[in-house]
Amino acid sequence: MKRLSLVVALCAILTACSKPEANTSSTTANTNAENSNVANTTGNTAAATPSPTIDPNLQATFPFKDFPAVETIAKAGEVVLVPSYLWLQQANVNGTDKTTMIWYHQTMSAPDKEMSEVKFMSETRKVPNAYIVPIPAGATAKKGDILLTWWQSGSGMNRAIVVDDATPTEPVVHYLDIAYDNPAKSKDGTTGIGQMEEKLKPNSFVKINNMMEPGTTVAVQDGADMKKAQVIRVAGDKVFTSSASGRIAVYDKSRCTPLPIKSAAKAGETVKAVWASMFIREGTVTKVDPKIGRVFIKFGTDKEDKAVAFGDVMK
Repeated sequence: MKRLSLVVALCAILTACSKPEANTSSTTANTNAENSNVANTTGNTAAATPSPTIDPNLQATFPFKDFPAVETIAKAGEVVLVPSYLWLQQANVNGTDKTTMIWYHQTMSAPDKEMSEVKFMSETRKVPNAYIVPIPAGATAKKGDILLTWWQSGSGMNRAIVVDDATPTEPVVHYLDIAYDNPAKSKDGTTGIGQMEEKLKPNSFVKINNMMEPGTTVAVQDGADMKKAQVIRVAGDKVFTSSASGRIAVYDKSRCTPLPIKSAAKAGETVKAVWASMFIREGTVTKVDPKIGRVFIKFGTDKEDKAVAFGDVMK
C-alpha cells in the first residue's frame, strides 16, 4: 500500500513539472527569411513566449527617447504592420538589445497623436506611432512596381515586385525579402519560397515611391563596416530601423546611406550590395533580372554568385 502511494505521489510531481507555461501572447509567424536566427521558412506560426517578469497589463512605450513623437496616417479599419505587443513590452523591460521584432499585419482601431489603438488578434492595445507602418486602403499596382506588404502565405513585413498586374488591386508579386535560394518550399511543394509568386489581397499593400520610406534599405556606417538596416520610420534627423536579425535601433540620418529602390546595375559592373543578410560588400554583377527584381553578384572568393534583391544594391 505504501509502495502504491509513493508511485502515485511521484506521478503527480512529474505531471506538475511537465505542465507547459501558459502563452498569453498572440500567436505569431516569423518570416524574416533572410536570417536563420529569426526565420521560420516553413510559414508555420511561432508563439512569442512571455517573460514571467512582465506584467501583461504593462503599457508599452517607445524605448528611444531621442526619437521625436510622431503621428500616423493610418485610418481606423486599415491594415497596419506592427510587432507583437509582447515584444514591445519586452523592449521596455528587457532592453532593445535583447528583443527581436518582426512586423506583422494587424488592424488600426483608433488613430491618435503619439499613441494609437491597434487591434491585435485577441486584444486592442495602445501602440507608439513610431512602431506603426501604415498600409492605406485602395492601392493599385502595375508591373515592375515595388510594394510593401507582408508574406501572405506566411507572415511578416516584406517588399515585393509586381510581376502580373492583370488585376491592379490584387497584383501577383515576387517577394524580395526572402532569400532567393531559400530551400523551403511553397504551397506547390516544388517552388522555393524565395522564387514563388503570389497574388496579394486587396488593401494589403502600398507602393514604395522614395528612398527612406518604410521598408526600404539603408547602409549604416558602423566603424569600418557598413551594415544593412530596414527603415521603419524617419522623423527629423533620426531614422528608426530594424536589422536583419530583428534588433531595433535609432540612428542619426547622417550615418545612413539610402539604397535605390530599383537597381540600374549592369553585368560586369562593380557594385556595393547586401551580403550575408547584414553587411554591405563590393561584388561584380554577373546578370540582372528586372522582372523578379534580382541582381546576381559574385562576391570576392565566393564560388557562386548571389541573387540580391532590388533595393539592396548601390553603385
